[in-house]
Amino acid sequence: MLSPGLAERVARDLEQLRTAGHLTSLNRDRLERASPLDGANLALNINLTSVCNLGCTYCFAEGGDYGRIKGKLNTDTDLDAILSFIAENAGAGDAVRLEFFGGEPMMNFDAIETLCERSLALAADSGIRFHYRISTNLTTRLSERELSLFERFGFTVSVSIDGGAATHDRNRPNLAGRGSFEQIIANCRRVRQRSEAITLVARMTYVPFPGSSLVADVRELHGENIFDWFQILPAVVGDSFLKPVFADTFAGRSRDEIDALCDDKVDAEYRDLARAYLTLFSDDNRFKGVLEIETIIRMILLGEVANGHCSGGRKYFTFSPDQSVMPCHRLVGEVDFRSGSFSEGVDAATTERWRTSINDTPVCADCAIRYLCSGGCKQENFVRSGDMNRPDPRSCRFQFRLVDAAIETIGRAGPELRGRNRSVLSDLFVSCGRPTLKTGRAAHRPAPPGLQCLTPLT
Repeated sequence: MLSPGLAERVARDLEQLRTAGHLTSLNRDRLERASPLDGANLALNINLTSVCNLGCTYCFAEGGDYGRIKGKLNTDTDLDAILSFIAENAGAGDAVRLEFFGGEPMMNFDAIETLCERSLALAADSGIRFHYRISTNLTTRLSERELSLFERFGFTVSVSIDGGAATHDRNRPNLAGRGSFEQIIANCRRVRQRSEAITLVARMTYVPFPGSSLVADVRELHGENIFDWFQILPAVVGDSFLKPVFADTFAGRSRDEIDALCDDKVDAEYRDLARAYLTLFSDDNRFKGVLEIETIIRMILLGEVANGHCSGGRKYFTFSPDQSVMPCHRLVGEVDFRSGSFSEGVDAATTERWRTSINDTPVCADCAIRYLCSGGCKQENFVRSGDMNRPDPRSCRFQFRLVDAAIETIGRAGPELRGRNRSVLSDLFVSCGRPTLKTGRAAHRPAPPGLQCLTPLT
C-alpha cells in the first residue's frame, strides 16, 4: 500500500497524464469496434487418443480419457471431417494451427503424419497456411520417421517437463511409478540436434510443493541450452488430486488453508522468477523468454488489447475421438459445453458465452489489467466460481503477478531487450491463442515533463 504522501504524488502524475491525453479509452473503444472473431487465427486442437503412458499426479485429463472418452481418431473419416471444417472456416491467406494433443499424441502418430501430409494438399488448393504444434511428454519412440516429420513441417514441439529431475519425476512418473526425466531430456537433445527448423518449448507446470524452487528448476532446464522458450503455469489441483500431488504434506489442514498456502507459494516463486528473469538472457544460451511474460510485454509496448483471454469458442476448437467438437481442450467429454460434432460442425448458439467482451463483464469493470487479461481462463472460472465470466480471486492474483513480472522486466531491461521483435509469439499459441488487437496507441509518445513518481515504460 502506498504511503499517503506517495499516493498524492502518484495521483498528481496521473492527472497530468490524463490532461495531456495519455489516459484515454482506446482499449474500450477498440473492443467496441471489434468482432469476437478478430485478433486470432483458426486453431484446431486434435485430441488424437485417450491413451497416455505417464501417470502425472495432477492430470486434468485423468490420464488422457478425461474419465469419459475412449479410443483414438482414425486416419480416414475423422480426418476428412477435420479437413472439411478447416476448408469451410478458412480461406486463401489465412493461417490455421493444428494442435496435436491427447492423452499422449505420439501414441497415434499415424494420424499426425497423415493429417500433416493431407494438409499440404489443402494448402495447395486453398492458399491456407498451416502451423504445426504438438504437446507431448516425448517419452515414446523417436525414430527417423518422427524427427523427419518435425523437421519437414517446422513443428513447435511443446514438451511436458516440470523442472529438474527431482521435481519432474515427483510430478510426472510413468505408469510403473518410475521417473521419466532422463528419457525426456535425451529425446529433447535429439530433437534439438536434428534441426533449427524445430522450435522446442519447455512446458512447465509448477506445483507449489513446500521447499520447491521454481527458479532453480528453470535454471536446471535453462542450463541444458536446448529449449527456445519456456511456458510456466501453476497446476490447478482439484480435490481428487490433493493426495496424489501433495501426499501427507498438508494433512489436517482444510481446503481453504491449503489453497492459501499454495497461492502464497506461487506468488513468491513467480516474484523470484521475475527478479531473476533478465539473468536468463545471454549470448551463449538460446533462451528467448517465458511465453506468458513476453506476450504481456509485447501487449504493453505495442499498445495491444486482448479480445478474449483465449480463443476458445471463438476460433479454437477441440476435435476428439468421441466425435465431439468442444470449445476448450479441458472440457472434453463435458456434454453441457459441447459445441457440435464432426458431422454437424459447430452450433453458433453454443459459442455465445465464450465470446463475451471484457467491456460487458461487470465483475472486471474496475480491474487495472482487464485489457491485458480479459477475464481469465473461462474453464478455470467455471470450476472455481461456477460462472465462466466470473474470475476467481486466486486466478486474478496470478494474472496480476504475470503483469507485475512483465512491467518489472520492461523497467529493468535495456533498449535491446525492450526492442526485440516479438511477432513470433503469435505463432506459438500463447494462452491458447489469446486474440489481441492493436489500439493505435503511439508506442513511444513522450510523457509530459514534471512527473514526480511515474516513469514511462515506452
